[in-house]
Amino acid sequence: MQRISVLITSSPESLTACLDAVAFCRAAINEGQSIDQIFFYQAGVYHANGLMDASASEVDLTKAWQSLATEHAIPLLVCVGAASKRGIVDAEQAEQAGLAQHNLFEPFKQVGLGEFFTLLHNSTKLVQF
Repeated sequence: MQRISVLITSSPESLTACLDAVAFCRAAINEGQSIDQIFFYQAGVYHANGLMDASASEVDLTKAWQSLATEHAIPLLVCVGAASKRGIVDAEQAEQAGLAQHNLFEPFKQVGLGEFFTLLHNSTKLVQF
């Protein structure tokens, strides 16, 4: 059984790559593989913006990731540095910065790059979208 780490650097606006990423994760799980983590970095952190509103005719990628994580207990890890630079903050950061609102919701979790690399050591494969 392969243990896979998935690295998302594509923005949600790159719809094909993002849909491929979700489909890859589901297919890997259906084949008996393990997804150790899904790490959102660079423009990929926009997937964690809980205040983005997909229109009725669009795929809501944030909800797709949340469903995948909830159904299969996969951690959705967001690079704290890349996210905060792009205005994506969790409740704790918002409070510390005196912001009225946060936009990172469960099961997304902000972490440093160190946590990504720690979990990566347990993986047998890294796949980037």
